[in-house]
Amino acid sequence: VEGNYRINVPGSESVLVFSSIGYTTEEVTVGNQSTINLAIAPDIQALSEIIVTGYSTENRQQVTGAVATVKPEELVAIPSGNVEQQLQGRVGGVTVITNGQPGTSSIVRVRGFGSFGDNEPLYIVDGLPVGSTDFLQPDDIESTTVLKDAASASIYGARAANGVIVYTTKKGKKDGTMRVSYDGVFGVTMPGTVNNILSPLEQANAIWLAKRNTAAQLGIAPGTEDYLNLFKTDQFGSDPAGPVLPDYLMVGNRFGVVGEIDREAERALYNDDPSKGDIYLVMRADKEGTDWYDAITRPALLNRHTLGFAGGTEKSAYYVSLGMQDQSGIILHQRFQRYTFRVNSEHNITNRLRIGENVQATYLSRQGLIGGSGGRGAADDENDFLSAFRMPSIIPVYNEFGGYAGTQAKGFNNPRNPVAARERGKDSGGFGFAMFGNLYAELDLLEGLTLRSSFGGNLGLNYYNFYNRPSYENSENNSTFSYGEGAGNGRNWTFTNTAQYKQQFGVHDLSLLAGVEALNTGVGRSIGGSGQEPFSRDLDYITLTNTVNRVVNSDYYRGVNFFSVFGQARYTFDNKYIINGVLRRDGSSRFGANNRYGIFPAVSAAWRISEENFMAGATFIDDLKIRGGWGQMGNSNNVDPYNQYSLFASNLSQ
Repeated sequence: VEGNYRINVPGSESVLVFSSIGYTTEEVTVGNQSTINLAIAPDIQALSEIIVTGYSTENRQQVTGAVATVKPEELVAIPSGNVEQQLQGRVGGVTVITNGQPGTSSIVRVRGFGSFGDNEPLYIVDGLPVGSTDFLQPDDIESTTVLKDAASASIYGARAANGVIVYTTKKGKKDGTMRVSYDGVFGVTMPGTVNNILSPLEQANAIWLAKRNTAAQLGIAPGTEDYLNLFKTDQFGSDPAGPVLPDYLMVGNRFGVVGEIDREAERALYNDDPSKGDIYLVMRADKEGTDWYDAITRPALLNRHTLGFAGGTEKSAYYVSLGMQDQSGIILHQRFQRYTFRVNSEHNITNRLRIGENVQATYLSRQGLIGGSGGRGAADDENDFLSAFRMPSIIPVYNEFGGYAGTQAKGFNNPRNPVAARERGKDSGGFGFAMFGNLYAELDLLEGLTLRSSFGGNLGLNYYNFYNRPSYENSENNSTFSYGEGAGNGRNWTFTNTAQYKQQFGVHDLSLLAGVEALNTGVGRSIGGSGQEPFSRDLDYITLTNTVNRVVNSDYYRGVNFFSVFGQARYTFDNKYIINGVLRRDGSSRFGANNRYGIFPAVSAAWRISEENFMAGATFIDDLKIRGGWGQMGNSNNVDPYNQYSLFASNLSQ
């Protein structure tokens, strides 16, 4: 560790060669010296970036494909619950679409949309394909590489057409030291303000203007019966001269009430519980205007902390981390929680044999997400955020006697009270627990030849429940209390074996890779049920057992099997001219027996102009390279593995 050494040499003419990765190589003739102390300088060229690509690492200078990397500090700078969102704006050609909800999955597109079906990129974490990266703690990530073209991504064959994003996690060093790191983020997300919402009077005046325009378009003369009928409303009077804001939007079965009421008499009639009889509501008009966006939003706190331990001995290296993230959303009752425990280690069994593992346990919980598909469907749904902009500002959040107000008062179409919806759903949510990782062994069979075998996968468990409480304040109400819950489990595996040969012969640099891989995308079961009207609405007593009209469903899926053989060859001459070839043969159970296998080739080349002698004087250029390539990739994700059970159908719609 301190650089001390002792070596026997045959004679004074012996030459010692001092070398270290990232430093210049120095040769010293022993002569009559008994002690040689030497300081070697960093090699700027040798310090060029090493990046993780397909099944191997490469020097960036020798990469012939479209490959982009993201530094770890750039990822953690964005306080997101998902590392996909942290790629937004970091890589050219990569588009990340997200709606900002904590823990929501993002739409990631590498160089746009490539098909009419599934356009999701392939995610690789520590050599294993994963369906989602939401389990990753950003502070655990060592490197992020995006493979954008066929020259770089075709090594993944039938799953690479939409690009490949490769993550590797941190590891320790075999240097006899231990390093303790702490990374923490504490912040607040402010929801901002919305300033272009009409006040109640402005909205009423806009309604009157629309009525006057309608009369003009239809040729209805002012003062006629048809003209007067046009101005009859439930809330703003019927005077063509202008609207009148009511004092009460609703008093029982009366609407647009002007003047005061007998509050005690109305309190005696008030009822917002359908089980106790007919609904009788009293809603005062908010003439100043309700800021519905402000009513459903709040400043949202973020906490993310990671404690890491990295180090090793001369024969072992380890990285252990504990991480947590607790992030609220700006919308009421949204919350994302993630707790992780990771262990990465590698051990030298002999000078040629190494074994290791990358393992992580994750607890993950989401509450209050808007939209299906993990929050992606928010823009397609009739959700609470949209209701906040549809609700007229004259409607208050609460009615005169503490219940909710809403469009039960006639004249306001059918948006629902978003505050009521958020509070009624605050107890709904779910959580998951997963174990992810792999075990591997590496053997240096010969000089430059390394065999590697890795087996890993994911085991996941999940649970969810929901409470759909009845409403009374809206024009379209849910009159039934329903409850549902469900759980599931799933597992997948990947078995990869590779042989890699790297050797340099003078000005010739050769790298060969061959591999065999088998995997299953996921096997699992799930079950869920729902029922109505539990005997008690106390959360401590609600189960499916004490509901009526119960419905139970279950699901079983077997996943998709892949078997692949692949190879890659790269030759570099004089660190200037590079040629690279890739060939992969993929077989997938998604396809029938007659079309089960596909071959995906790629070839690329590069010329490092900056290494030519005529560029020696161009000190302002560090590295200049011209590259080009051709290749084929596949998209098996667009084929439903169960499509043999689907029937053709059509429907008539507008």
